[in-house]
Amino acid sequence: MKIFFILSVSLIFAVSCKIRPGSDLVYVDTKGPKVYRLHLSPAKGSTYYYVISNESHVKLQVGDKKTDNLNQSNTAAYYAIDKDSTGDYLLSITYDKIHLHSKNGEQETDLDAGDNPNSIDPMVKMLNALKSANIKVAVSPTGEVKAVSGYKEVGDKIVAGFSTSDGYARNIAQQRWEQLIENGLVRKNMDQLFRIFPDSAVHIGDKWTLNSREKGEFSLNTRNTFTLRSIRDGVATIDTEGAIKSDSATTKMMGYEVASDLKGRQEGEYTIETATGMLLSYRTTAKIEGTITLLGRDVPITIETSANLDGRKK
Repeated sequence: MKIFFILSVSLIFAVSCKIRPGSDLVYVDTKGPKVYRLHLSPAKGSTYYYVISNESHVKLQVGDKKTDNLNQSNTAAYYAIDKDSTGDYLLSITYDKIHLHSKNGEQETDLDAGDNPNSIDPMVKMLNALKSANIKVAVSPTGEVKAVSGYKEVGDKIVAGFSTSDGYARNIAQQRWEQLIENGLVRKNMDQLFRIFPDSAVHIGDKWTLNSREKGEFSLNTRNTFTLRSIRDGVATIDTEGAIKSDSATTKMMGYEVASDLKGRQEGEYTIETATGMLLSYRTTAKIEGTITLLGRDVPITIETSANLDGRKK
């Protein structure tokens, strides 16, 4: 279970805080406090390297039986920057490391992309395929991910490799690819990196609110509030806190249709380069509690997650 948020801009500041369209200034000089414009503007031809770790701990209790599930992912990737004629940024992403670890009771699984290139294990094949893929992403200056390509074709090829007579295995492979690779590692990392910007100029101490909806094992809506805490030596520090709530959509868990009633909070801190808008680090944690309806029974559940990123320009 991974709780990460697809963020959409919703706060509009006063007209006095606006910056003229097309301005590439980081801040505007005024007679009052400085007004900052936080947006993407990395140099064409630059490359950034990111190391990202995610962890989720899910606790279930069905009757007297308690179940603990732990999932961890550690990835590292290069992001090469280009720019198109419309002003959007084109990122070419290649993974340097993909490591997954999970523990369900006494059963543990540890997977590393590249360790066994000839493995027939579907999960290993998926990770190896992702590591060898060249993913292309189009991102607007406001951090909106407009298009992602280069990974879906890989997933389709892996799923197509299963025998047509083994429909169950094909379906499981498709579900794992979508949950683990598509919605998990790929799109999740995009949103973590770029969807944090306000749609207007801001002062130190200003806040903006972004709403998101996560597609995963559970459908979760999040309302995040971001605060520009400080800007020092070309680095902006942004605090975030938010409320999380499940929606009415059902999902599949352990092969069963599951409805959820979940609520929680998340908080964290981001640092970004003010000159480029590129993320340098983040630390976020979340705790979610409630019940899921499984086989007609309300099952208590607690989900605790954390995410960490460290980045640098190469």
